[in-house]
Amino acid sequence: MTKFKRVLTLATATAIAVTSFVGCSSNKTAAGNDTAAADININLTGYPLVDQPITLAAFAFGEPGGGDWEDYPVFKALEEKTGITVDFQTVSGDGAEEKLNLTLASNNLPDVFFSGLSDTMINKYAKMGLFMPLEDLIAEYAPNIQALLEERPEVRQAITMPDGHIYAIPSINGNLDGNVPTKLFINKTWLDKLGLEVPKTTEEFQAVLAAFVSQDPNGNGKADEIGLSYEPTPPYNIWNGDTGLSGAFGVTDSGSNLMLKDGELLFVPTSDGYKDYIKWTRDLYVNKLIDAEIFTQDHNQYMAKRNSDYLGAYLTHGPAEGTDVEWICIEPLEGPNGDKLWSNFEHGIDKNRAIISATNKYPEATMRLIDSFFEVENSLNLRYGKSLETRDGGKYEVISLEPGVQSEAPGAYVPTLETPERINEFLVQTESQLAQQERYAMYEPFLADALPLFNLTPEESKELSAMATDIRNFAAEKKAKWTTNQADIDAEWNSYVDTLNKMGLERYMEIYRTAYERSLNQ
Repeated sequence: MTKFKRVLTLATATAIAVTSFVGCSSNKTAAGNDTAAADININLTGYPLVDQPITLAAFAFGEPGGGDWEDYPVFKALEEKTGITVDFQTVSGDGAEEKLNLTLASNNLPDVFFSGLSDTMINKYAKMGLFMPLEDLIAEYAPNIQALLEERPEVRQAITMPDGHIYAIPSINGNLDGNVPTKLFINKTWLDKLGLEVPKTTEEFQAVLAAFVSQDPNGNGKADEIGLSYEPTPPYNIWNGDTGLSGAFGVTDSGSNLMLKDGELLFVPTSDGYKDYIKWTRDLYVNKLIDAEIFTQDHNQYMAKRNSDYLGAYLTHGPAEGTDVEWICIEPLEGPNGDKLWSNFEHGIDKNRAIISATNKYPEATMRLIDSFFEVENSLNLRYGKSLETRDGGKYEVISLEPGVQSEAPGAYVPTLETPERINEFLVQTESQLAQQERYAMYEPFLADALPLFNLTPEESKELSAMATDIRNFAAEKKAKWTTNQADIDAEWNSYVDTLNKMGLERYMEIYRTAYERSLNQ
């Protein structure tokens, strides 16, 4: 692996800032000395990308158990096409973060990092001068990435750091169904047996749950039916929780207890709609229409209930197949005041998937290589590996591999571009995938505004970390007690809000609002 000197100061990094060359790579090291390598001519279109072979050193932070990227056929094929060899140091699983930190602290930075770095780490090391600003390289040498940033300004917003620079290239996920991670499913077998209609309002839903728990729809002669279950606590609350169910009362959670409503950030757990929602779920719980173990069950227990004949409704990302029960997805419920919303997440952007070190001798060629990952064939092979098979008509099919066989693809751990248009044009859709699209189409008209991805300064991150855990844990603790009727929400509401304010809620929101507003102006 090629070794380079570490850049220690911002001033040194500035001295090696990327200059604009038309089709010619820089031949300067981080210290500004001439290298022995001749100038490298770069092709702005087509292959190979360079007129003579070069080698890059890369730190690859991959999927646990995914194997060594050096052995992946997709990278060997890219080497032949591009003229660029990448020597990977692959890390994953236990110890991966430690190895990443040791690499960042060493005097031998690789040319490029693929994944593993958080926003906080990028802020920190960019300020030290270890990472190269990429916006000029993108404009000059990355037509695919530049087109993406022009077509989707929310992507540029998500990857622009507080200092105004872009340091990392993202991966784009086009399965929009992932932006709506939970949906409401109901037991159609039970509906049909009891002659009930699909509920459309919270009132109708409550009546259906009451029938489920009192009329023995599983037919075993026991009152063992569970009306509704979900996972309200992290980490599964995003995928199986009630972030969207509260939309019937006008509020949803898009992460960190925040909601973007009418262009403003709202702390959901102190809103009137949230209070009304908790009182509704409390009524369900008191009437034994909600799973008594809702706040104590683990994920395996939850999934076991979903696979049994004891559950009437549940929240999940799906799929809904694989059980003897016929589950159907139903629209978001309409609340007592006519609200009909559902949570919407920005899961289409996987940030920080490729970062170029300031010591990289070939930043232009490196950017051309990363940009080539966004081309259709390259992108699909990088994402799916052995799971991708060619079909007639220019399409590809993603197949299931034999147990124990690795796909040999980095997936979303490197920049790839998977848009809904590409999925529809180039991928054969399975019945399950088509069903996912149908469910997304059902929910799309009712989606709340997604909270955009924006970046915090190191100072903001540090200040937030000191208060965020206490604020979120306290709100979650009260939610559990109020829902399960262990405490009275009306009696405690004012003191609850006062306690959150003493924990720093106003400052918590000020930091998020500042970061959000800053992102809009970048």
